[in-house]
Amino acid sequence: MDPDTFKRVDEEVDSIADELDSLFESPAFAEVRNSLHRLSNAAGKAFSVSLECVVRVSDAEGERSLPLLNTGLSAYVDSQPFRTWGDSTPQRYIVGGEIRVVPHDRCPRCWELWDFKFDNRSCEHCDAGLGKDVKVLLDSDVCPRCERGQVTAASPRCSDCGFQVDSTIVNWG
Repeated sequence: MDPDTFKRVDEEVDSIADELDSLFESPAFAEVRNSLHRLSNAAGKAFSVSLECVVRVSDAEGERSLPLLNTGLSAYVDSQPFRTWGDSTPQRYIVGGEIRVVPHDRCPRCWELWDFKFDNRSCEHCDAGLGKDVKVLLDSDVCPRCERGQVTAASPRCSDCGFQVDSTIVNWG
């Protein structure tokens, strides 16, 4: 997804997340929370239960979709339901000479699941190769692996996790 489109979509997704926060905490949703609690007790200690809400954006042909929000409520036996989040932070890439933005666990070319790109350098769905067909765009000093530490072209080792950025698979912006 191009950066401008991603920005517009992401703002709306944030708005939906805020509305879901309000809904999940509302008195009107109390019976659903109670039902989830009863379900977790019925399932027993060996299981947890979840109610998930996923927002996806699909291409015009409906051939691929990109999950941009994954949130909900989960519960364990004898616990009250609690909020859960399963979505991934966005990452910028260079694909075919163009900037693309997708959640970091997705392939920027085919949108399929491709997590741990620095360890698994080829998308198993479309064979996009990291460093060949796709490059991570590092236009901030945030470590692309841990998202806590700092990396720069002059100092490519993360200040937090120690990850060493391989210059063959990134474009420094």
